[in-house]
Amino acid sequence: MWRVTRQLSLAAGAAALALVAMNAAAHHSAAQYDFGKLTTIVGTVKEFHVMNPHTSAVVVVSDSKGTRPVTFEAHSASHFYRSGYTNGLVKAGDKIKLTVAPRRDGKDGGYIVGFTVHGKTVALGGVSRRERTGK
Repeated sequence: MWRVTRQLSLAAGAAALALVAMNAAAHHSAAQYDFGKLTTIVGTVKEFHVMNPHTSAVVVVSDSKGTRPVTFEAHSASHFYRSGYTNGLVKAGDKIKLTVAPRRDGKDGGYIVGFTVHGKTVALGGVSRRERTGK
């Protein structure tokens, strides 16, 4: 009986450890973005999901590379709401002007630190040193 209980305890512990490791791996820092080189992106919203742990947006942009959907990420929903965002403010088809920290690797995308849509500007600010560097 003791042996079965010990084996079950070990299995439960291993499962719990695996869950914690998966959760830790899923959350990442913002070190991949260059907050020292903010840039402006203008485009048309394809998707805009204000949620936790991070907001995501897909914006169709047209520039020298052509017209294509580009994915961006941003702060959590609570940060958006504290910064003045309201439900339904941004919808698919809206023209939007984003202020983003571009990816350090030069690929499309970035981290949204502010945006203007329908004449309303929402300034989200940057991220903490810990989020930027992972330290």
